[in-house]
Amino acid sequence: MAENDEGQERTEDPTHRRLEQALEDGQILTSKELLLAVVMLGGALQISIGGHYYFNEFLGAFRNGLDFSDALSRDLPLTQAVVARLSDVAMPLMLFATPLVALLIVAQIAFGGFHFIIGNAGFKFDKLSPLKGLGRIFGSGGLIELVKAIVKIALVGSVGIIYLIQRLPDVLALGHLPFEAALASAGSIFASTLLVLVFATVIIAILDAFFQWYRHRQQLMMTKQEVKDEAKDREGSPEVKAKIRRMQREAAERGSVANISQAQVIITNPLHFAVGLRYDFVKGTAPLVVVKGSDAIAKMIREQAAEKKLPVLEYPLLARAIYFTSEIGGEIHSELYRAVATVLSFVFHAGAEGEKPEIEVPTELQFDSNGRALERRRAA
Repeated sequence: MAENDEGQERTEDPTHRRLEQALEDGQILTSKELLLAVVMLGGALQISIGGHYYFNEFLGAFRNGLDFSDALSRDLPLTQAVVARLSDVAMPLMLFATPLVALLIVAQIAFGGFHFIIGNAGFKFDKLSPLKGLGRIFGSGGLIELVKAIVKIALVGSVGIIYLIQRLPDVLALGHLPFEAALASAGSIFASTLLVLVFATVIIAILDAFFQWYRHRQQLMMTKQEVKDEAKDREGSPEVKAKIRRMQREAAERGSVANISQAQVIITNPLHFAVGLRYDFVKGTAPLVVVKGSDAIAKMIREQAAEKKLPVLEYPLLARAIYFTSEIGGEIHSELYRAVATVLSFVFHAGAEGEKPEIEVPTELQFDSNGRALERRRAA
């Protein structure tokens, strides 16, 4: 008896179908910490490299925003004046945001691939369930997220405090510098502090990425029974495949009855099996099976043979041997040449009249009515 799936260990790698199903269900490998760290790192680098440009652009936009003299002098509508001021910050914002979006997409593709599932974009009412929400908060996943948040705050906060303590003399010196110099120094301190904090988040992101990869893989692992069940679903159960093969065989046998006129002799079981053979004297090849069948088809073959006055001989072992080892239109098994030659010689020379000759069917080709070798059955 097969074990229950719940009692089996998930030791098998996910199949291609399992991976596709996971994507359809929205199970995508991702790490929010990793994506956040990448965006923060990109933003920090932009501020460190182009901070002076962004500061001047936003400062100019702020100054222009306080000055409406141009709008008043030209009697511009208020909305047009506001749009003009917003356009001053649109370009630097786009320059700042575009690389971050590109980094976000590249990071996700590199880590877990980029998959857009239309079904996941739809509104899901089960997300509004209070009970499921509480389950997510107080479940194992919520606990893990809480621990991660505490560790992240503690690590980033500690790194930031330690760094600021080291830069404390520079911070205190800002009050003694001219405004422009103090502003530049403060910007430098801010940018370097931001980079230090970002590198701390990168460490957390690397750990979280490894954890998310491991958990995602464990969720997709399969039991041996699941792999077998999937193979059955893909290829069809053995029972269904056997039934289909049997129906195909019966159809082929039923169609082969039309070829009975080509047969030179019919060998029967006598009731359950019947095969019709033909030997080509010109070609001199092995005898061919032109018709065969079991049960109802075998009865049809016997009736057609009687109507056409074809010789019908009862050789149960030989009939079953030919039926189970040969196909319609194919040659008989080579080990049956001697037995079939004896039968054909009797038919051609004696006209199937008189006492039929004794034949010998090799032991390994002796079958019961189910196609099971009699040799194995005796051994069992």
